Amino acid sequence: MKINSIKIFILLMFLTGILQMDILAIRWEYLTLVMTIHVVGSIVVSFILLIPFANVHSFSMLYVKKRKNIDGYILGVILFLIIASGIYLFLIGNRGGDIIGKITFYIHLFGGFLLMISLYYHIKITKQQAIEFYNSFMPSIIFLLVFILYPTISISQDLDKLISIAYADGVKRYHSEDWTNSAKCKSCHLTIFEQWADSNHRNLASSNPYYMVQEALAAKDMGEDFRQWCMQCHNPSAVTTKQKATSHSMNGNFLANEFLDKGATILENNFKKHGNFQLEEGVSCVACHRITKVDKKGNGSYSLNLSQRKKYPFEDSDSIIGQWLGEKFINSKPNIHKQSYSNDLYKDSKYCASCHNELVPNHKNISPSVIGKKIVSTYDEWEQSSFNNPKDPSKHKSCIDCHMTNMENGDFAPLKGISTIGGKVKKDIKVHYFSGSNHFLSGLKSKIHEEQTIQLLKTSAKLDMSFKDKKLEVGVKNVGAGHHLPTGVADFRELWLDIEIKDKNGKIIFTSGKLNKDGDIKKDARLFQKVFGDKNGKPVGLLFWRYEKILSDTRIPAGERRTEIYDLNAITINYPIKVIAKLNFRIYPQWITNAVKKAYPALPNPPVIELNKIVKEF
Repeated sequence: MKINSIKIFILLMFLTGILQMDILAIRWEYLTLVMTIHVVGSIVVSFILLIPFANVHSFSMLYVKKRKNIDGYILGVILFLIIASGIYLFLIGNRGGDIIGKITFYIHLFGGFLLMISLYYHIKITKQQAIEFYNSFMPSIIFLLVFILYPTISISQDLDKLISIAYADGVKRYHSEDWTNSAKCKSCHLTIFEQWADSNHRNLASSNPYYMVQEALAAKDMGEDFRQWCMQCHNPSAVTTKQKATSHSMNGNFLANEFLDKGATILENNFKKHGNFQLEEGVSCVACHRITKVDKKGNGSYSLNLSQRKKYPFEDSDSIIGQWLGEKFINSKPNIHKQSYSNDLYKDSKYCASCHNELVPNHKNISPSVIGKKIVSTYDEWEQSSFNNPKDPSKHKSCIDCHMTNMENGDFAPLKGISTIGGKVKKDIKVHYFSGSNHFLSGLKSKIHEEQTIQLLKTSAKLDMSFKDKKLEVGVKNVGAGHHLPTGVADFRELWLDIEIKDKNGKIIFTSGKLNKDGDIKKDARLFQKVFGDKNGKPVGLLFWRYEKILSDTRIPAGERRTEIYDLNAITINYPIKVIAKLNFRIYPQWITNAVKKAYPALPNPPVIELNKIVKEF
């Protein structure tokens, strides 16, 4: 009876191993069951039945009956290699970064076939035994195969006027358990997690004080439902689980200073205490890596598929042991995990357009004549620039070429490294600092993030100047940004010329673009920005969704040069003169920061960054 049980279990392990081969189109929920049976069954069979039986059987054959059987030796060696390789694959895994993992995988794979062949010759199954086995087990096996291999596909979309996110898996909403806290990704993707944790993609919701004030203002101005328009890009886990607002904690009468949280410590602590129940983490790992389709129109026009991603056994477990087991299952067959979170779409700049283009939404409190007006056109700006040149790879630069490539000494320096612990070394690992323009908020948490963003900012523009007939001409050329300079909600960004002229005695005879005592830029400054206005021509300020016309747009498109002329004819000049021209940048105007500090008193003022400087004598 024991021998027959071992034969059945070995065949079962072989069949469950075959079913895991990538050539079979097995639905993932069934494949995880097969994986569990294969691993757990192998452990039980090997250590409880197979190894004890093999020891007793070998001792009996070699020392009691004095038989020397070559195929028995071969069977024993193959069995040992299969068990050893299986243990290695489960505990260490085959992540692609070392040759031992690959060799072990193939030993385990082909060893299974050799085991069945050698087992057949060793036990010499008779025809009658084969018929009995077929009659007993094959109907069940055939039924199981048909059940597992039967595919089902369900795709539908659920859209409304404010929310553009589509559910590619046909659901109406997600549960918090459909999401995966990014803290779970840390154990295998440590470097990527640490980069993301202090990035602005992570800190788009409750840990971003400017956003929290803006979302509250949007609700006060347009109604509570209007928060959903903001949340679909800033807080997708909340909006897709039908949360009405971004949650927050309080310190006394003020919002908590989560913007000072480093390394996503709050997120990790919440995961340890609450699992996925409290899950508002900005743009998370899953939010980006389960997008299946995008539309460049913007306003969160992307499709998510969370419920149909292929989860491994114990992957969603909240227990320490369960999480450990889940990681080991992923290690043993990581290609499915990799495929579940990879998509060629992610290399396409259109992927970023789904949130980095923004339109006035369709809402009952907005005039129909305004709906659809462009607020942010970052992708469109790039699409029309010389950076979008796929026919000439030497000139083509996608979004990730600039915003996900490592910077060093003011230049792009592709980083050699791994995205997974034990994984394959890549020549150009795409960093997850998400350097853009907001050096300030990420810089409060990480100097590396701040330095990466400031280095990128400083590649954006060059200055030149000339002086003739008491007129100073300063040129600013957008040489590094593949979109307008600045982009985004552009009247929230301050880019301006700071000019200072001294005569031969060192006396300052002219200035422009200085800050006043309150921290605001003086009105004589030459700014490069877009200003939104209402129908009466008044600036709308923070209520940018209410704009009806653009009052001015002095931003600099990619590759273009803007000139500013300063007339000094009214000034008595003692030559020679020394001209100092600076191109300054500030991520938020002082008046916006002042408004936010009413809710977040601990928030410091964003610094002024000098992007470029030129000094000449005339």
